[in-house]
Amino acid sequence: MKKMEQKVIEFISQYNLLEHGDKLLIAFSGGPDSVFALHFLSKYARKYKIEISAIHFNHGLRGKEADRDQLFSRRFCDQLDIRFMTKKIDVKNYAEQYKISIEEAARKLRYENLTTVSKELKCDKIVTAHNQSDNTETVLLNILSGTGLSGISGIPVRRENIIRPFLSLTKKEIVEYLDKYKIHYITDSSNLKSDFKRNFLRNKIIPLLKDKINPSLDEAVFRSSKILESTVPLLNIYRKNKLKKFIKVYNDRLQIQNDFFMSNDVGLIGELLKNLLRKHFRYDFEYSDFMKLNKLFKLQKGKSVQLNSNLIAIRESDFIQIEIKKTDTEQIVHLNVGETVKFINKSVSIQKSDRMKVKYNPNGNIEFIDADKLNGIFILRRWKNGDKFVPLGMSNFKKVSDFLTDIKIPSSDRKNQLVLTNRNNIVWVVGLRIDNRYRLKSTTKEIYKLWVK
Repeated sequence: MKKMEQKVIEFISQYNLLEHGDKLLIAFSGGPDSVFALHFLSKYARKYKIEISAIHFNHGLRGKEADRDQLFSRRFCDQLDIRFMTKKIDVKNYAEQYKISIEEAARKLRYENLTTVSKELKCDKIVTAHNQSDNTETVLLNILSGTGLSGISGIPVRRENIIRPFLSLTKKEIVEYLDKYKIHYITDSSNLKSDFKRNFLRNKIIPLLKDKINPSLDEAVFRSSKILESTVPLLNIYRKNKLKKFIKVYNDRLQIQNDFFMSNDVGLIGELLKNLLRKHFRYDFEYSDFMKLNKLFKLQKGKSVQLNSNLIAIRESDFIQIEIKKTDTEQIVHLNVGETVKFINKSVSIQKSDRMKVKYNPNGNIEFIDADKLNGIFILRRWKNGDKFVPLGMSNFKKVSDFLTDIKIPSSDRKNQLVLTNRNNIVWVVGLRIDNRYRLKSTTKEIYKLWVK
């Protein structure tokens, strides 16, 4: 048995990465790393009693060269009698949509599709061919971007059902093995350019570090990163405690209590925020973002900072809210009696009613109004500056902005507050208060029921 293969076998055993009967899906690019990975797994398939499938992603970025890679990958898998699939992913549009780099878009799309395909094929595990040199690049990139502990701990050997059995090897070892045994692989020409940050590190910086400081840089960084990785379970306990105590998570926003920013655990706070924003908004939170939020925490209510073109943080009385930035375009919805419409994630309805059915809801989601002087056509819209109404129980007009302030509606929620109008008059500040002019009276003949949910 060859020394390198023995090294991988011991690594698999050390981390318990494979079990008899595992069905594996391997990400196969046709480059040296994935070629070695597929060669190794195929060679030892009987030993581990595993079943292998391979998937190749065409990123749609390199034209004929990408088609060449796909053809090579198919032929290589055919030679090994391995089930092969290919999938085209639109990296460029994804990057533009989420305002992220091409590198990050490609990575996210690959993992999303790997997860989907592995479920379709009922695979137990996903294999990626990352090696120690990849780990070095990742750790250095994360350090240079001001990451937290999880970034410095490098590429995990296992994350959920994703395993990386070849982190035991350097890129140099893999290439030397393939060249020695005349196993063909392809070279992605974009890896030879230093346009991207990772390529710049790989081609310019890391060779200097190995030449001038430590020839065994990959092994040294890997050992250090795995030591740091051992602290991750403790970090996860911290995250859960802080999440439960200080952070409320909704589908479209996060609310972070002010006390959270008063902690001295700056690094761990940043780590928690990084994970939350990546999970909920696909946003790679950086140290500069943490400094923005920490500064915002010290400002008065109503102030905001922009994290990127789509994400905004707003200072409230007791918390900071992070949410996707809404467009400022004016929108209105026409609502007829007897209809229900959905607008800004709320369903609003107007129905005819009678006095026998009048039953008030204390939370303001159901109201009954005098419709004697109203027509059957209502307009639902966001409130705007200058809007006035006569709140129920009062006799004078009040600005909607002042009303929302008085009842302590958070600044982040105000911009989406709806009003229902009829004949250019506000009938209902939706879910909060009807206009006093439309309260039920003893003389009321026609009654409308309003509800929102």
